[in-house]
Amino acid sequence: MDDLISSGAKIRQELESFLVGETKSEIASFKGPSGEEENPSDYQVVPGFRVRIIPVLGTIPAIFGQVMASYVVTQLAGLQVHMEPVVNFDMDHYRVLHQRLIEHEELQYGTAIQVQVDVEEVMYVAKELWHGRSARDQSPKDVGRGMWRSVNELILIRWDRMKPASVSNLILLKFKEADEHESRSLDEIKENEPEFFARVMSVLKRAEIDFGL
Repeated sequence: MDDLISSGAKIRQELESFLVGETKSEIASFKGPSGEEENPSDYQVVPGFRVRIIPVLGTIPAIFGQVMASYVVTQLAGLQVHMEPVVNFDMDHYRVLHQRLIEHEELQYGTAIQVQVDVEEVMYVAKELWHGRSARDQSPKDVGRGMWRSVNELILIRWDRMKPASVSNLILLKFKEADEHESRSLDEIKENEPEFFARVMSVLKRAEIDFGL
């Protein structure tokens, strides 16, 4: 019995060493989705784990299969499903976005009285509606710590300047995109970018439904 316990402890120790042990050699150069050289540690699943691997349990392949099957079935059925967005922000990031919104409103309109969202609602808008990315670029190219850094260039602004800054009237854009958006009317956007206009309206419509507006 003691030998069995000793063997089990040794196996566990070896497994832990494999999962969280330091890398013995340098890994090959890494290019991100953009094609540019990136830091592989930004893509770690868990800090301290080896890069480019995940622990595999017997249930994980089954879960992957269920997810893929569910996606195919809902696509064939034409059923719109809002999957859980992969957004690695914490509350400090959402507080920054909220404060940035208030400051922008004061600068643009002279007051922040039209800001009708709190930090929790900013989290909903940034995470659930825009997945932590610019409304103009929803491709999942920033993940992990790369997504954390992306907050430095994102801001929430009104979609329709004639309406207050509410959950159903906020879009997440990069600073330059925000300036361009505020220099144009919605009619211009609708005429010149009908697909983008329709997509944003669809997303904001979801907010109206979720909040019963």
